[in-house]
Amino acid sequence: MHVMEAYLNGHATTIRSEGQALRAVDLVVEYLKAVKQVSAPLSFWTPSRQLDFAGWLNRTHKHSAATIERVINVLGAAMNDAAAVKMRLDAIGQPVEGAIVSHVPKIVYQGERIAKELKLPPPKKGGYVPTMAEMATFIDALETPHLRRWLILALNTWARPEAITEFTPAAQYDRRLGAIDLNPPGRVQNDKRRPTLPITRGLADWIDHWQAEDMARFEQRYGRRPNEEIPLLVYKLKRVGTVKKAVKRIADEAGVPELTQYSTRRFMATMVRKLCPFVTRERRSMWLGHVVEEGSSTTDHYEGFAVEALEDVAIATDFVIGELQKLTKTKLFAIELRLNAAELRRIGANPKAKSRYGAMG
Repeated sequence: MHVMEAYLNGHATTIRSEGQALRAVDLVVEYLKAVKQVSAPLSFWTPSRQLDFAGWLNRTHKHSAATIERVINVLGAAMNDAAAVKMRLDAIGQPVEGAIVSHVPKIVYQGERIAKELKLPPPKKGGYVPTMAEMATFIDALETPHLRRWLILALNTWARPEAITEFTPAAQYDRRLGAIDLNPPGRVQNDKRRPTLPITRGLADWIDHWQAEDMARFEQRYGRRPNEEIPLLVYKLKRVGTVKKAVKRIADEAGVPELTQYSTRRFMATMVRKLCPFVTRERRSMWLGHVVEEGSSTTDHYEGFAVEALEDVAIATDFVIGELQKLTKTKLFAIELRLNAAELRRIGANPKAKSRYGAMG
């Protein structure tokens, strides 16, 4: 219990999904209560106990092998964090350097092994990727302006959900460079790196449109101009912190239950790979934040971000959204956008060709 609490207090808020970590901790505690081992030491988590926990998750909560793997990985991360030597607060709140424990059990049960032992379907590699038709169906089912804005931001940036809801144009959009920094001021980069990207033409138009729209609405309501920037994602007069539940509910109702808030990221990366073959894997990886361009960490401070380095991906992103627009009633561009023949040749795109991945209409 103490180890899990220390992990949440000292680390979980910096990972991709704090909610996922909190839920995993709740499940660990629930299991320990079920087996009457609430005060069990870390040595309790032997391989056989890990398997028993996995089976309990499946029986009690109907979790899949992939979900069980994520829960057990949080447990492993908490144990490893407890064994790490770092600055911690002692009993009277003073910082001291040390570890909570000297060693911890190794987590040996991962997705495929969990599936084999529990006779469950194995986890899908890479996660679910919707087809063009499925994504179009989901988009047209979105009900509110803030969800449509979230969708536009997600398609244009391929960003993780947290980066989208935290995005603030005034602090993160450099109009002079034509670039957006997905890592807001004050946030320390971690293993879920947020890159700097050239803004797509589609998103640049939307930001101008949204800001003018929000300004006009504010002045109409209050009779004055706002004192600070109006957040892009607002619902019931409050800034939106997460769209997870809304996306899940709408996806279920639209008949695409596997689609989640992460699906746009996988969708765009996959469609650019399929439809724009001249956009290299390295550039796609850089756009996703998986790869840092060699030398950039030391030169960016002096030279600024080289927007042209990822311009091909920006063009490809506009192209894929244009193909998606052919299937949706929802407006995906604030202003009509047409790529010229040279741009299409540059990314290897053929707008007249039938897609090799899902229905194109």
